[in-house]
Amino acid sequence: MGDAEGFLGLSVALTGYDRASLWSTGCVPAYRKQLDAVAGPALADRLDHIGGMLGALPPGPAVDALIREEVLSDADLGPLARSLIQLWYLGQWTPMPQDWIDRNGAKREDTARIVSTRAYREGLVWDAIGAHPMGAKPQGFGAWAEEPPSETVR
Repeated sequence: MGDAEGFLGLSVALTGYDRASLWSTGCVPAYRKQLDAVAGPALADRLDHIGGMLGALPPGPAVDALIREEVLSDADLGPLARSLIQLWYLGQWTPMPQDWIDRNGAKREDTARIVSTRAYREGLVWDAIGAHPMGAKPQGFGAWAEEPPSETVR
């Protein structure tokens, strides 16, 4: 466990954000730790391996197909990947379904929770919708007087 490049390759493919954007959240170590704690060594190594392959490919249909076929459709990797997507976008870990727990065992860290206050602030959802996290990143005095952007960057 602990292959940051594999984890980042997987995260880039799952979120659509580049490595620099994900690193700039400051959440990579905490998210990696959360995934490792729930997945265990064998599944984390499989995800790292696939993430390493994804990181070597240019974005496009080949990456999309690999994600669908090797990760999201896998009974063990799919739920982990979906929870990782929610973690990146919302800062919240979503527990594994019961059939996954029956096969892989229950983990103490596999509980529904916001991983940290930073995770909430840095959730990709805010950038994706062109908004800011309420109470965490104020827009500044007078921001309400400006029109919202007509379309978001993403």
